[in-house]
Amino acid sequence: MKALAGSNVSRGFESRPLCSMNYRLDRRFVLRALGLNVMTLGTVTVGAFLLPGVWSIVCAVIALLLLTNAIWLAGWPPVVVRTTPEAVRVGGRLTVRPVVVRWTDVEDVGLAGDRLHLNRGDQQVIDFPLAYVGARTTELVRDIYDRLNTALGYRRFDPS
Repeated sequence: MKALAGSNVSRGFESRPLCSMNYRLDRRFVLRALGLNVMTLGTVTVGAFLLPGVWSIVCAVIALLLLTNAIWLAGWPPVVVRTTPEAVRVGGRLTVRPVVVRWTDVEDVGLAGDRLHLNRGDQQVIDFPLAYVGARTTELVRDIYDRLNTALGYRRFDPS
């Protein structure tokens, strides 16, 4: 098998930085949005049964949209960090405003408690709460360090 695929087969997860990785919002933050959707869904459903004529149809359509959104949120929480070989995007729906940073623009990276700091130089530091990622925090930090080292062509950053 190795002869057919080449010598990179035994490298295992070292080839991971070549693909993009998505880190989704932790369930505890999704539950808040889900609760708001379900409460509004209940109110609009009552309106669909009690209001006359066109208002009943409008409430039914809104209820259907809210139900679809709640199912979507429960099944696929929004992506809050996306890493690619070229850049990292932090933030997104239900969190902070999304910011894209190219790996070659990062001058320093650091961890301060439960926050990730990406320093772009010129007093531009992106402060991202790692709680948004939840249980995949260590995987995200390792991924960021690996991608920075790959983008810079040498081993500069070490997560320990």
